[in-house]
Amino acid sequence: MDPNKVLVFDNHHYFSRFLKYEFKDIKFIVGEKESILYGTEINKSFSLIVYVFYSEEDLINLFRLYSYGIKLLVCNHSPKFVNKFRNIENMSVLDCLETKSGYRADLRVYFNQEFSIAKDTIKN
Repeated sequence: MDPNKVLVFDNHHYFSRFLKYEFKDIKFIVGEKESILYGTEINKSFSLIVYVFYSEEDLINLFRLYSYGIKLLVCNHSPKFVNKFRNIENMSVLDCLETKSGYRADLRVYFNQEFSIAKDTIKN
């Protein structure tokens, strides 16, 4: 398993581009919705899955991903689901309802803890 290899599911591709730009030391692989259904890209070589949650329609795919047993970071963009995913084992939640600069710092802290990235390599 590559410790810096992360699979990202983002239907709108906005957040995945943001992650690739901000955290260049992490290998972000963008996954497609079909791979959630068929499991084609999902394997134990990923240290983390980032799932960008926009609406209720994303809920089924979120729980399909959860069943793979890989650590999961849910980036919530839905005001309806604030604090709904708390206390689920092996799942971290970041509410991304504020400005980009607001959750950028939270992501830095999270990725520093998960991947032990040198602070000078992360863009300020």
